[in-house]
Amino acid sequence: MRLIAGVDGGNTKTVALVCDLDGRVRGLGLVGSSSPEDMGFESAAAAVTEVIEQALAVASATRDEIICIHIGLAGIDWPEDGAGMREALAAAGWKCEMTLENDAFLALRGTAPDGCGIGVTVGSGTACGIIRPDGEKYFYGAFTDLGGGREIDAHTLHAVVRSEDGRGPATKLTEALLQATRHARVVDLLYAIHREQRHLPHGILRRVLFSTAAQGDPVAVRIVARFAEEMALCATNLVHRYHLEEEAVPVVAAGALFQKTGPLMFDSFRESVLKGTPKARPILTEQPPVMGAVRGALRAMGRDDPERWQQISQRAAKEEWLQKAAGAGTEEGGNEEQ
Repeated sequence: MRLIAGVDGGNTKTVALVCDLDGRVRGLGLVGSSSPEDMGFESAAAAVTEVIEQALAVASATRDEIICIHIGLAGIDWPEDGAGMREALAAAGWKCEMTLENDAFLALRGTAPDGCGIGVTVGSGTACGIIRPDGEKYFYGAFTDLGGGREIDAHTLHAVVRSEDGRGPATKLTEALLQATRHARVVDLLYAIHREQRHLPHGILRRVLFSTAAQGDPVAVRIVARFAEEMALCATNLVHRYHLEEEAVPVVAAGALFQKTGPLMFDSFRESVLKGTPKARPILTEQPPVMGAVRGALRAMGRDDPERWQQISQRAAKEEWLQKAAGAGTEEGGNEEQ
């Protein structure tokens, strides 16, 4: 077989799909982090190798049958990062054609009709970027300073503390968080965090926030809306930066905080995008980001066009096992590192 591989490498998990040249999925692999920023190039290359080898085993294929790999990787923020990662992958034995980019672009590639437009991804971190029809790309990288789950966690806890000590309004977040953490009082929770080094279970603050916001609590709703507005600003700024105000540019929203938390985050985001750039087209993706990596590999092989990709996307969307295994987020409330 002649196969291609797409890899979505994040700070928490890395997903690989091995596909034929018609975009049919033959194998899937799943491992932990592959960010070279956190683990170095050699370890990141080992993780990428492992996840592709997993997918090849499912496909009953070997790496000699891979003719192209497209990798979207967290931590590829500077030109030297791409060079360092290529060297490490070559040392790991990969000799096929390879394209590499920051993972900020994957959801956009996989969702927009021609793979061009603006993409905003929000998990535990954030990413936002643009791909132009001529291939020009830009992304904010680590410079998006507000918007991810880590900041949402902090704002949620701060709202509870401020409500308790009187600096902020009363909120149902207090009762919900105490129930979720099995503490009787806010002071008991804070003592456990500060003096007993207790760490809240991963994602618990996000679940509390979004479930409380869904009940209409004003404080919770405002926190969600604030972060949605910040993500919308990232997108509308790119519209203005590239003078796209008169174009129906796709603005693709992806990631666990958009896809796993109910409608409020995306609805607030869409409202803010359209307020700032009325002709833009906000889209909540239904594709896991790794499909954008598959499309990148197909494009490198000259096998991508909007009609073909629509067929591939529709076929993949019907594969429930694929959506569950490779989709954005790992649990309700947003639990995936971007």
